[in-house]
Amino acid sequence: MNNNYQEGRNRLLLILCILLFILFGALLLWSRSSNAADTARLQKLAAQEEQNDQNKEQDASEEARPEKAAKEETEENEDQASTDQQESENENEESAAEETETTSALAKGIVCWGDDLINGEGSATHSYRAVLQNLLNDSGYNLTVIDKTLQGAGTLSMMTMAGVPQEEVQSYITAHQEAAQGQELPVTETGIRDLTPEQTQRNDLEYVPVIFMGYYGGWNHDPAELARQQEAILNTFPQQEQYIIAATFPLDGSVDSAALDSVMSEKWGDHYISMASITSNPASTYEGQADLAAAILQKMKDLGYLA
Repeated sequence: MNNNYQEGRNRLLLILCILLFILFGALLLWSRSSNAADTARLQKLAAQEEQNDQNKEQDASEEARPEKAAKEETEENEDQASTDQQESENENEESAAEETETTSALAKGIVCWGDDLINGEGSATHSYRAVLQNLLNDSGYNLTVIDKTLQGAGTLSMMTMAGVPQEEVQSYITAHQEAAQGQELPVTETGIRDLTPEQTQRNDLEYVPVIFMGYYGGWNHDPAELARQQEAILNTFPQQEQYIIAATFPLDGSVDSAALDSVMSEKWGDHYISMASITSNPASTYEGQADLAAAILQKMKDLGYLA
């Protein structure tokens, strides 16, 4: 009896153990399956999260691209504007430099060399020099006109006053005497006026010269010689690019305007002013002097000496 009970009990325990083993195996399989599913789910979530991050980065990059392009365009425009501004400033500086250079050439003014054809007090108000000064003032030019003229003197005295070497002046005197062949010559052809230290002092070397001489003689009635004498005075200036030459037929009528103008125009070109071409008034009249002053002002503008 006891044996049967004991055998039954053992069988029951064996069955329970088998059932427990089967249950444990089932639980183990279920646990593995669950872990695999969780792992797959987590991997899927991680993959989705990574994809989302990539999409966000792509979206941010696409959004930044127009901003970057706009920024680059703005920077490019700013660089171009800076370049344009610099070029404009350079052009303005160059323009200012050119203007300064032109103004510098005329910084002090104009000097009139040669004949004074107006006698007495009228010279201070009616000579072409005085009229030219007034015209400059009225036109807004702050330029001084210096007087280096001689009344009634010949060109030999003017060259001496300008500092032309004495041997050069004497060569003209000798040539005049030889050409006269013993005949008496006017004093202007051989004589040189006594000049004061103030007259021979050169305070005009930085001025633009206007040379108007020959009315009283001193050039042996030879326009070519007169041109050489004008050039001798011009050569006493440190610069000979800016100048004006004016002439009228001589007082003694030994040379007419046509002959004189032909030589002068060929020698001096656009720098020459012929009294015969600008006025019908005699050069020794107030009207003639005023016409000469106006022609000089216009010539300076035409030559680019004045704006």
